[in-house]
Order: sequence, then C-alpha cells, then structure tokens
Amino acid sequence: GRHITENDSHKILVHEDFAKANNLKLGSKLKLKANQYDTDNEHPSKDEVEVEIVGIFNGKNPKQATYQVELFENLFLTDIATTRQLNAYTAQNEIYQDATFFTKGTKQLDEVMARANKLPVNWQKYQLNKNSQELAGVTGAVNGVYGLIDGMLWATALVSVAVIGMVLYLWMNERKREAGVLLATGVPQSKIVLQYIAELVMIAVLSFGASYFTAGLIAQQLGDHVVSQAAQNATRQAGSSLNGASLGADADSVTSSRTLDKVTVGVQPTDLLAVWGAGLAVIIIAVLLASRPITQSTPKELLTEVD
Repeated sequence: GRHITENDSHKILVHEDFAKANNLKLGSKLKLKANQYDTDNEHPSKDEVEVEIVGIFNGKNPKQATYQVELFENLFLTDIATTRQLNAYTAQNEIYQDATFFTKGTKQLDEVMARANKLPVNWQKYQLNKNSQELAGVTGAVNGVYGLIDGMLWATALVSVAVIGMVLYLWMNERKREAGVLLATGVPQSKIVLQYIAELVMIAVLSFGASYFTAGLIAQQLGDHVVSQAAQNATRQAGSSLNGASLGADADSVTSSRTLDKVTVGVQPTDLLAVWGAGLAVIIIAVLLASRPITQSTPKELLTEVD
C-alpha cells in the first residue's frame, strides 16, 4: 500500500492483524463512527464516515499493553478530511493536539523556534518543543555513545603514550652505550632521535597494514558494545526521571522510551589515515619523552654510566 498524502480524503491505514481479523485488504472499505461519549468529541458528533484502506502497516507493542487503546493493532491512520467530518469540525475551528514542523537542518532549529516565539500567539496555551524530547531515549543513547567514544579515545591515547614510553625507556636504557658512541663521533642528538622514530615507524607500518584488514571487524564489535552500554544508561536515566512510575505501551510512549538497538560501523580509508596519523603522533611523543635522559646527557656520562 501507500501512506496518506496531502490531498487524500476518506483514506485510512490499518494494522495487518486488524486487517486479517476482519478479512480486509487494500481497497476494502469500512465505516467509522464518532463516539459521542468521548471527552475529545466536544460537539458531540455522531457522524459516520466510509473510508477506503490504502495502506497496511505492522508492528508490535514492545511490552504488555494495559488498555486496548494502547494496542498497535487498534491504531488507525487517516487524513484530515476524515477527522473533520467525524468530529464535526471545519478548517476554521478544528483543534490539533500537536503539530510537527520540519527545518532544513539542525542549525536552523533554534533560529526557527526563536522566530516562532515572537509570533502573535498566546504561548500560555501552547508549548513549543524540540523533537529530541519525544526521542529522549534515542538522543540519550546517542549522546552516551559520543561520551563513551570520546572517553575511550582519550584513555587509549594516554595509555598508549605511557606504555610505549615505559617500553622505550627500558629499550633506550640498554642502548646508552650506542648513543654515547654516536654522540662522541659527532652525530647530532636530533639524528639519534630520528633514528629511534624511524625504527619504530618501520615496525608500526606492519601494524598499520594489518589494521587495514581487521579494523572493520574490531570496530563493529566495539560499536555494538558501546551502543549496548549507552542504551542501558539511557534506559536507567529515563526510569529514574519517572520517579518510580512507568510509561504506557502506546505508540507515543514507546517512541519516547526507545533507545538505539544497533549500530552499523563503516571504516573508511580516511578514518584509517586519521588513526595512523594519531599513531605516528603517539610514537613521536613517546620517543621524545623516553629519549630525554639521552639527549640531556653528554657522551662521557652515557659511556661512564654504562661501564
């Protein structure tokens, strides 16, 4: 089937289970009748409308529904003309519970909201919100992913510098005699340091080459773990904000409490180049730190200390 369009009149979408239970299909027609006892039916209307099924959707409540109205199977999606006739409204007096407006990009969102707040509207009766509040679970999980990744990157960089620095310190401590001889023969300290860096880069090139083939698999596994942790944190935060209460099983509540289910990680060549560049930076920093005892000593001190 298809979705409701702007020019539709008396068209409807129904759930596949509802359609099966009532032997309905695309093109079938059914009658809708307004409930005069419904609190939202202000007039109250008793009108009937015959609508045509143009689309069938699916989906299940992620948790047990308490009321029948919460069941996804009981949802109808229809056009404005149908709701107007059922509730005895016109274009001049119809009432909307909410309306969604879209901007071309997130950068314009705050500007558009600021301009909207200046419109001659009684904002005591309305509330203007960003849609991030309706997707609090998803946005919370996304923010959590960013936070975890940033923390992991900084922690990895610091640990890498510390570990490589300690290993290099021990390695260079055994090469003090070599450094002393080179300095005694007139080799500049800068060339000695560059030699150390070149030796490590030659080793790192092999590691970088292997990472080209393993980065995708490792990144996907790491991404799955990070998303799982972020989703759990977002769920706990959402639960604590309710002060012991629980959200319903209706579509709106499910949307606001939904979190990230999975993430697909793609490693591009530019990403690998960035990581390799960061790796080279870590090597250079570690070599500079580990070689300080050598660069700050004279050839005599180095040779004497070894002896």
